[in-house]
Amino acid sequence: MRILLRLAAGCALLATLCLAVGRAPTAAPDVSYVGAQTCAGCHQAQAKGWAGSHHANSMTAPTQKNVLGDFSGVDPRFFRRGDDFLIHAEGADGKPADFRVAATFGVAPLQQYLLEFSGGRLQAFPTAWDSRAKSEGGQKWFSLYPGEKILPGDPLHWTGRNATWNFMCADCHSTSVAKNYRFDTDSYDTRWREQNVACEACHGPGARHVAWANAGGGGADNGLIPLKEVSGVWADFDARGIRHWQGEARKNPSEDICAPCHSRRRPIAPAKPGDAFLDAFSPALLDAGLYFPDGQIKDEVFEWGSFQQSRMHGAGVTCIDCHEPHGAALRAQGNVLCGQCHAESVFDQPQHHHHAENTPGAQCVSCHMPQRTYMQVHVRHDHSLRIPRPQESARVGAPNACTGCHADKNADWAAERLRDWGAKRQSPEQPASDIAKATALAALAAQPRPAALQSLIPALRSSSPLLRLGALRGLAPYDESFREKLAGPLRDDFSRAVRIEAARLTPRTDSAALDEWRAAETLAADRPESHLNLGALAAERGDASEAETEFRRALKLDENFASGWLNLADLLRATGRDSEAEAPLRNALARAPEDADTHYALALWLVRQKRLAEARTQAEQAARLWPDDARFGQLSRLLRP
Repeated sequence: MRILLRLAAGCALLATLCLAVGRAPTAAPDVSYVGAQTCAGCHQAQAKGWAGSHHANSMTAPTQKNVLGDFSGVDPRFFRRGDDFLIHAEGADGKPADFRVAATFGVAPLQQYLLEFSGGRLQAFPTAWDSRAKSEGGQKWFSLYPGEKILPGDPLHWTGRNATWNFMCADCHSTSVAKNYRFDTDSYDTRWREQNVACEACHGPGARHVAWANAGGGGADNGLIPLKEVSGVWADFDARGIRHWQGEARKNPSEDICAPCHSRRRPIAPAKPGDAFLDAFSPALLDAGLYFPDGQIKDEVFEWGSFQQSRMHGAGVTCIDCHEPHGAALRAQGNVLCGQCHAESVFDQPQHHHHAENTPGAQCVSCHMPQRTYMQVHVRHDHSLRIPRPQESARVGAPNACTGCHADKNADWAAERLRDWGAKRQSPEQPASDIAKATALAALAAQPRPAALQSLIPALRSSSPLLRLGALRGLAPYDESFREKLAGPLRDDFSRAVRIEAARLTPRTDSAALDEWRAAETLAADRPESHLNLGALAAERGDASEAETEFRRALKLDENFASGWLNLADLLRATGRDSEAEAPLRNALARAPEDADTHYALALWLVRQKRLAEARTQAEQAARLWPDDARFGQLSRLLRP
């Protein structure tokens, strides 16, 4: 059975049934976790640094001390009733009601509030408090979606699935979260070990470590995540004024610990602190929409993907070389931080940066880590640490640091200034990083041809799991037997992310990797996208009954999920029930009236029913909405009387 499958590309890379309202989640008992207070008994300096960090304040109880926003009632939406903080807002039914704040969420430069909702949900309210100083424009309420009217039923409405803390936020804002979702009641019983990001979120459960310490601390195994030390040193500055690591290859122990929460990724297995990143998550590559064509950050992608591209990463620099791991503050301020490895006598000089000393333009980060603002006020630095190449940026439609500051100038002006300063190379950097190469390999899926295979086939045997992952994604458009031949062996890869990608390409073959793929989708059983993917898998394997069950499960979670209606219609057509497909197609169109594919699918159904005039109207709509797709215009022309 072959149907037109519209798979979801991973949940939220980013439904509310009314049940009894519960209180905020509480800690789950687990004797292997001891809590931050126990850790602080021996590690006082580290605990002091952590206590004021964003990690310590990632999620807290709504107390007078922790709530930064003005709940005095000056803005009537935000007020207090006894010890409770409340927000008056439009509910899922469109009617206004008072909702209790269950927790604070974040601390600076903004603080959001999680509201109690039905089915054990906590929902992130989209009006946040700007916690910056008033002199910086802060100390006020502001909308995360200014100028937009988001209605109930929209996934972005505060009651919708894209604002549900239990799925979208919990794993990275609390310690050892158990989501505990039940599909039959569409409800959560989410628990945590600690409400914020505490010691054991990174170091792992501490009970064995406490026992080790109480026994005198003997032996190499201290009961925490083993962080392998490698022999070597940072050598003295070379002739260019740069230090390099000399010794064993430097494994970044912080990467597997930091990456799960500082990346765009999809969970594929329950994760424990210290697990290999690609065994628990499948990462986004430098995909269009997430990154600019040259790899600079565009959407909110956090730090892992950009840092993977950097020469610093390639040289063995780790997260904690620049960031103190407990307080997460920089190890030094300004250019002194970069001076750890780049001699200040060479690089922190006007002959290098060509700006007046002690001005913003003289700061290393101004040119090499340009800023981008998210959530209206949250300024973040690009961690790819690239050299500005203004003409190349302009060619591919990406920003550049030069005209980012000199907004009244253009890329040609910036390129000319660089030439005046003696810059010898302004062509694009070679895509030396594994993530850039993997992205290029995955992009070959858009143009399947023999020349592409000359790159894909060797990459499938690469020692880099990212390259193997990218090559598998590039194989997606080839025929099933060819995919089986090339991707089949990678179902036994040592990296779970690679195994699952291989199973996605060879879904008709029973394997342990296929079971891992199913399990990965089941992790997100509270998302309609996962049921869509499970339905598509069942359809590919010829199980029409299971496919229909999964598609209907997706729609039970969200009746506005247009892709679910489209896939259901395709399944009905493929199984000889085409006469039943009109209702799902009309439902899809009602939910996605601006989607050209939906109009086109309905047009094809109308052609099969010999309702040609109606079909022409739908085909013309598709062509109007997406004129670049030749299929739509061709069909509308064929249907002209």
